[in-house]
Amino acid sequence: MMKEYSNEEIVVFWNPDRCIHARECVKGLPQVFNREGRPWVNIKGADSKEIMKVVDRCPSGALSYKIIKKAGESEMACAQIKVVKNGPLLVEGNCTLFDNKGIEAAKSGPFALCRCGGSKKKPFCDGTHIKIGFDDSSEPIAVSELVAASKGKSESHVG
Repeated sequence: MMKEYSNEEIVVFWNPDRCIHARECVKGLPQVFNREGRPWVNIKGADSKEIMKVVDRCPSGALSYKIIKKAGESEMACAQIKVVKNGPLLVEGNCTLFDNKGIEAAKSGPFALCRCGGSKKKPFCDGTHIKIGFDDSSEPIAVSELVAASKGKSESHVG
């Protein structure tokens, strides 16, 4: 159940199903994001640039925004994916996420994707990595090691 809050410059979206309650919004701009207030987002409580800066810190993508474009402006061309240490993948920018049935799960970032396997909101992160102590500190296998290992196995060639 996506909610929208707008002023003349931006539209802030809130998807409560994605929220992992990291409280970046409440700590960053309590005059805008107040869980006790109704509505809880007071879009007029701060400058749009300040709001966007705090929304960008939302780790789950429960909060996002869209700049109300003026004629002739264009959108960001590509997505960025960041790995959070012992946490989710953070996807930002323009990309569409489809679930395993081909149904659109998210139209664009930001959103957080589960890496620990424990989320009850897969493919999205729900913060379970913190509860289960997910640790991604083990060294990944280098591509060169995979290539070397595969050379030791029987090879088949297509001629």
